[in-house]
Amino acid sequence: MRIRLLQYFLLTNTLAFSSPVVSQERWFKIELSIFSNENSADRLEEQWHAERTELSYPDGLRRLNKLSDLLLTDSLLANSLNPFSSDDSENEQLTPEEVQAQIRAESIAAIGPSPPTNRSGFKLFDFLREDFLQLLTSESDFQQTNRTLERSSNHRLLFHGLWRQAVVQPEQSIPVYIEGGLPYGAQHELQGSLTIRFNENEDRVVIDTNLWLTEFSIVENQDGRWSLPPIPKEAQSSSMLDSDLSYYPSQVYHMKQSREMRSAEFHYLDHPAMGVVILVEPYEIPPAPISTLGF
Repeated sequence: MRIRLLQYFLLTNTLAFSSPVVSQERWFKIELSIFSNENSADRLEEQWHAERTELSYPDGLRRLNKLSDLLLTDSLLANSLNPFSSDDSENEQLTPEEVQAQIRAESIAAIGPSPPTNRSGFKLFDFLREDFLQLLTSESDFQQTNRTLERSSNHRLLFHGLWRQAVVQPEQSIPVYIEGGLPYGAQHELQGSLTIRFNENEDRVVIDTNLWLTEFSIVENQDGRWSLPPIPKEAQSSSMLDSDLSYYPSQVYHMKQSREMRSAEFHYLDHPAMGVVILVEPYEIPPAPISTLGF
C-alpha cells in the first residue's frame, strides 16, 4: 500500500510541477531563398496566359515579424530614402549601402515592443521561442548560397527567409506572405505565399508554393490581360511607401508547386523564371527561464 501511495504522490507532483506551456507540437527551423532566373529564353520556354492564371492569397495569411518593420522610425526611414538630407556632415560621407547597414545596426540595438495590436500591453521578441519571427543572419546556413546568387549574372536573390514554427496538418497550417525584389508602388516583383505543413502521415514536411514574379511597365496595357490581387490587410506592412508613378503588370510568371522534404536536407524547386532553395530542420523549444525577481 505504501508503495502505491508513493507512486501516486510522485505522479501527481510530477503533473503539478509540469510546465503548462509545454506543447507536443513539432517545431522546425525553416530557411529558404527565392531567386530569379534572368535568362529570358528560359522564361519563354512555357506559354504564360493571363486567362489561365489565377492569382490569389489564401485565408489566414500572415507576415513574418521583422525587426526592420517594427523598429524603423520616421527619421531613419527618411535618411534611408535620402541619406544626404541630414545636417550631420558625417552622413554625407556614407554610401546608401552604409546607411542601410547603420539602420539595421541601430534597429537591432534598439530592440523594442511589437506594433500595437488589439490585445493590451506589449511584448518583446523572444528569438528562441517566437514563431514566424525573421531570425538574425548569424543563425543562417545560407550565407554562402546567398552570396553566390548575388554574384551571379544569371540570377538575382529576391527573398531570404529564416524563421521557426510549429508544423501541423494542412487544415491548421498558416500561410506566410512573401514579397521580394524591387518595389513597384504597393506591389513587388515577387509576391505570393507559401505554406509549411505535414503530409498525411506526418513523416515528411511539405512546402506549398503559390508565388508569382511580375514584370512591370509604366504604360498601361490596353487589353488589361494581367492583374494582381490586392495585398490582404493582415499582410500589409506599416513601412509600405506610396509612389507617384503608376505601374502595370506586363507579364506574370506563376509558380505553384508542392514538395515533400526530408529534414536536414537541401531541396530545390525549379521553375523557368525562378527557383527556391529550402532547408527544414527539427527544433526543440528551450524551457523558459525561471524568474528570480520574486513576484
